[in-house]
Order: sequence, then C-alpha cells, then structure tokens
Amino acid sequence: MKSILILSLFISSLFSHPHTFIDVYPTVKVQSDSTAVVNFKWVLDDMTSTILIMELDKNANGEIDEKENSYIYDEYFSIFKGYEYYTYIKVDGKNIKLPEPENFRATIENSKICYSFDIKLSHNIKDIVIEFGDSSYYVAMVVKEKFVDAKGLSVKVTKVDNDIYYGYRLELK
Repeated sequence: MKSILILSLFISSLFSHPHTFIDVYPTVKVQSDSTAVVNFKWVLDDMTSTILIMELDKNANGEIDEKENSYIYDEYFSIFKGYEYYTYIKVDGKNIKLPEPENFRATIENSKICYSFDIKLSHNIKDIVIEFGDSSYYVAMVVKEKFVDAKGLSVKVTKVDNDIYYGYRLELK
C-alpha cells in the first residue's frame, strides 16, 4: 500500500503544471552607457485575474485605487521577493542580486490584473541577460519578442530548459 502511495505521488508530480500564467512585458529605457531602467508589466491569466479582482477590488469599481494598491503590494506582490520576482539577472555571465522594485502599480486592464514596476540597473544593458522562470513550476512566466519594447536595441528571446522548469531568456544588443 505504501509503495502505491509513493508511486502515485511520483506520477502526479510528472504531470504538475503551472497554476498561474503571467505574460511579461519589459520596457527598456537606456539612460546612459552604464544605467538603464526596465519597467516590467505582468499580465496575469484570466482565471487568476478573476479570482483576484473579486478579492482585491474591494469597492467593485473595476479599478485599483491607492488603498487597494498598497494592500496588493504588501500582501501579494512583496511575497515574490522570496522568489526573486521570478527574474534572474546575469551580467557578463554572473548572477547579480535583483535590485528592489520601485514604482509598483496594480491595475485592472481588459478584466485582467496587471502589476507594473521598475528595476534600475547600473550596468550596460548590452552586458545583461535577464531570465524569467519559476523552479517550483507553479507560475509560468511568458516572454515573447513582441512583448519587449527596447527602442534602439535588438531583442532576442529564447526558451530555456533548466532541467526542472522552462523559462525565457531576454538578451538585448
């Protein structure tokens, strides 16, 4: 009986899948040769958005006001710090600590919850590789070249297989 239980747990883990899908829209603003600001807009999937809108839009007006925004930041968004916001930055092939997000704003757009925030980078953007993914495989971060706004830079987005999970890599040249 015990072996059947262990086998069923193993088989169920083979079929694990993300519970939330987030489309990531990066906007890169180069300030100088050694600094850039990347604005990330996360657009959550339909099911997650529906649940969150019912819970977070307390006054049911279809908008996130300042009080609701503060609550979302404190109770929902800030927990992603423990997961490095599913965003991993490499400079010259070495991992660097993700700077603290600034200017957080939650919105409702087309019946979806969106999180927007800035990351300031103090490196030449052309030396930076940004990877997105969740090793627990509960959240799927999706990045496509058409999602990236990086005026004056060429964009390369590739799918990455990290043995445990799939992610995306963003390179700018």
